[in-house]
Amino acid sequence: MNTADAASLRLAAIVESSDDAIISHGLDGTIETWNHAAARIFGYSADEIVGRSVYQLVPVELRSAEADLVQRLGNGEPVGGHLETTALLKNGELTPVSLSISPVLTPDGEIVGVARIVRDLSAQERAERDALRLAAIVDSSEDAIISKDLNGIVQTWNGAAERMFGYTAAEMIGRSITTIIPSDRLGEEDTVLTRIRAGFPVEHFETMRRRKDGSLVDISLSVSPIRTPSGRIIGASKIARDISEQQQLTRAAEEANRVKDEFLATLSHELRTPLNAVLGYTRMLREGHLGADGQERAVDVIERNAALLHQLVSDVLDVSGIVTGKMRVTPVECDIATIVRAACDTVRPTAEAKGVRIDLETPGTPVVVRCDTDRMQQVFWNLLANAVKFTPRGGSVAVRLVEEEQIARTTIADTGVGIRHEALPMVFQRFWQAESVNSRQTGGLGLGLSLARHFVELHGGTITAESDGPGQGSTFTVALPRQH
Repeated sequence: MNTADAASLRLAAIVESSDDAIISHGLDGTIETWNHAAARIFGYSADEIVGRSVYQLVPVELRSAEADLVQRLGNGEPVGGHLETTALLKNGELTPVSLSISPVLTPDGEIVGVARIVRDLSAQERAERDALRLAAIVDSSEDAIISKDLNGIVQTWNGAAERMFGYTAAEMIGRSITTIIPSDRLGEEDTVLTRIRAGFPVEHFETMRRRKDGSLVDISLSVSPIRTPSGRIIGASKIARDISEQQQLTRAAEEANRVKDEFLATLSHELRTPLNAVLGYTRMLREGHLGADGQERAVDVIERNAALLHQLVSDVLDVSGIVTGKMRVTPVECDIATIVRAACDTVRPTAEAKGVRIDLETPGTPVVVRCDTDRMQQVFWNLLANAVKFTPRGGSVAVRLVEEEQIARTTIADTGVGIRHEALPMVFQRFWQAESVNSRQTGGLGLGLSLARHFVELHGGTITAESDGPGQGSTFTVALPRQH
């Protein structure tokens, strides 16, 4: 085999193994050669297409332009570069292609035909579209999407990462991801990179990261290896989701369950005590074990404990009405001084029995406000009952109503056990007393102050608590808008 034959065989092998369609045709457009890539791209076998017109591969609207191009080439005009155009496939579909054409010359330099190299751009376009779609998804994601190399150096940083961590892409790309990892959690990064290098992902790992301003954010982290087409791992892609609100909701739910359990335990205790007294004395009365004096005392005990049960149930029902939004007040014009005096008269027998003095000071003329008299009576009764309950024998409760330009202000100051400074913000919380140190000694569900605040606020007023600390007494102030 001579050198020319060997070269020809090598060239034929190259043409057949090419990924691009390599086609030759005469100046009249008749196809003369057709490689495997041409068959794959256009769908015609060599037997089907050789001897037919090349313009069969060109959409109708582009055929005149291509014929003109071939004619210019046959006239010896230079036609170079790659032309991006559209090809017509055997199945009638159109596909984007890159077209390069050149003249086929005889040894004497005569142009006898045309060689076409056609590259299918559909896969490239799909890849580009996929990349654009992926970029759009990454940019619009509410999750932080970050890529880094195997040394932990940030390569990409989307808009959500900027919002979540406070660093711009310009600030983070090229820096170590440890910039956002708290110092006590740096070991996590070594663990993650070790897994990634071994080809294993990290899924839904809950941890904490540090923002640019130094604050911490709870996140759920998923990390996956980034691989080349050959499968080599070159980095990691991580998705971070802010779960701060979820964590807060979880903690709130856990706290609500804890409070519910404590409330149910307290309610059980508070109901059982008066019920036992009622049942015990009822049985003694039925069995006739009590004399005349004993019967009168039994009736007093039954009445007192029944009243306590009624109050407990009323408080629970009121709270239920507040929670469900069914609690309503019906304000009318009334004298708040009359309501305060009535509340003092209701509580005074209990106070006198305990040895606690109640001092009342009100204006000599009516102090007119708009209020639901029953609910406001309940507010002042609760405040006064608490003051007496937490004031030891020999102490006093001072009740003072004053008129100001826009409001009627009532203060109830006792000389009782007082309130710790750090506990003051919690005194109006529902069930708070059920958690306090004195709850078992003094009884109650810890609902009175919560109800009082709700009723006062429904009237457009305010209620506040003050204390200088344990043993220094407490002062509660109710301010209601005046009617002129």
